[in-house]
Amino acid sequence: MVEAERDNPALAWAERMAAVSWEGATLVVEPFRSRVSVRLTPAARPAVEGLLRVGLPPVGRAVDSDVGLVLGLGPDEWLIEAEDGRAGLIEASVRGAIGEAGGAVVDTSESRVGVRLAGPAARDVLASCLALDLHPTRFETGSCAQTLLAKVPVLLRQVDDAPTYSILARPSMVSYLLDWLVDGMRGSRTAPA
Repeated sequence: MVEAERDNPALAWAERMAAVSWEGATLVVEPFRSRVSVRLTPAARPAVEGLLRVGLPPVGRAVDSDVGLVLGLGPDEWLIEAEDGRAGLIEASVRGAIGEAGGAVVDTSESRVGVRLAGPAARDVLASCLALDLHPTRFETGSCAQTLLAKVPVLLRQVDDAPTYSILARPSMVSYLLDWLVDGMRGSRTAPA
């Protein structure tokens, strides 16, 4: 499906996001990505790790694999994220690897939309509406968490040391979330250094 045909409520916020962005923090809409949720029995894990050519990450960590980025969401739950349009192939490949060992694989690409918050003030913006400790010694590049951001369930991942954060939320909640983030952007811009 072409991105322009999709209903992405974050796109309606693009101008407001650009208006509050500054050298300390930028907020942009992420392009659509393929996302496949995976639940595995212990018996299925080695075969899936073989397919990915990497060990499945523990809860709260993300690793690159041959198939895509793999995020550890729970003791037996992962999210594979890759370029848009690859969900069907990833789903079929993981299903094939699991075979009879037991597990579940679901294309969840349309269940979340993403925004990226980046820059030296990004932590301050998030601190205005997030209770998670984002200090670099606690939450670093490769960290991810399912948490509440402005009362909205999100999947938060630190992409790099800038820091840049990928924030995924359900489409029905993204306008409410962006209202909070835009307000946080305004507040961080005027806060004393």
